[in-house]
Amino acid sequence: MNIAVNPTKIIPIRASSLSDLFDCPARWEAKNLLNKRMPAGARTRLGTAIHEAVTQWDHMHLIGESVSTEECSEILHQQIWQPNEEVDWADLDQNSAESIGHALVNKYITQIAPTQKFIGVEVRCESLILADLGIELTGTIDRIYENDEGELGIGDIKTGKTSVGSDGVVKTSGHTPQMGIYTVLAAHALQESVTAPARIYGLTTAKTDKGQHVGIGEIESPAEVLLGTEEEPGLLHHAAKILKHGTFYGNSKSMLCNEKFCPAFATCKFRK
Repeated sequence: MNIAVNPTKIIPIRASSLSDLFDCPARWEAKNLLNKRMPAGARTRLGTAIHEAVTQWDHMHLIGESVSTEECSEILHQQIWQPNEEVDWADLDQNSAESIGHALVNKYITQIAPTQKFIGVEVRCESLILADLGIELTGTIDRIYENDEGELGIGDIKTGKTSVGSDGVVKTSGHTPQMGIYTVLAAHALQESVTAPARIYGLTTAKTDKGQHVGIGEIESPAEVLLGTEEEPGLLHHAAKILKHGTFYGNSKSMLCNEKFCPAFATCKFRK
């Protein structure tokens, strides 16, 4: 790693935020350095609710305890109706969100969970400081799995309108930076090689059963893309340049350049 940065200035980067940094540095700065907040979107809250419900299922199975679908449904209900954050329900009302959530939790439990051998669920990792880049990697890994060859890999649950196509293909583009950090953190936490492909557990949050697809997609060698090689710098080197120079430029063509998604939208000079 060849970038010279001030070793006393270490900036933490959550795995889930790295893609945001590359998509629009100005939005990333507003959310992660300036701590500007806005209400969560309805589908973001739905995704959180689904995540919490299926995590209960996977965790209880991992520790050998019994768990019912009714228990997971209750968690989903509480996450929708008693959220611990302000939520903008303009795009999706709570009744519809709960209905979609129940359907997708059931699909995950019956179609995805039985096919996976999880060895870790919601694994909180110690931060990893890359002093030569001025970066501290942080994050909680959704899942760590073991494949048929005994190799370890990380998995992450993704929900959204386009998470899985009607052909069953899971959208993996744009997730490599986050999966790369999770892979590096998992290897650091386990003190073992994590060489299996990163897996995306996709769930499409459509309103009807016909559009509610689930599936598993894979990303090969995400850590290599993140860290790079001797010949070609990785994504973290580019992130370090942005952070080092404070070049938090905006991207008016970002799909998230909207007042619903960006706390800096109203004052952003880059969209003028």
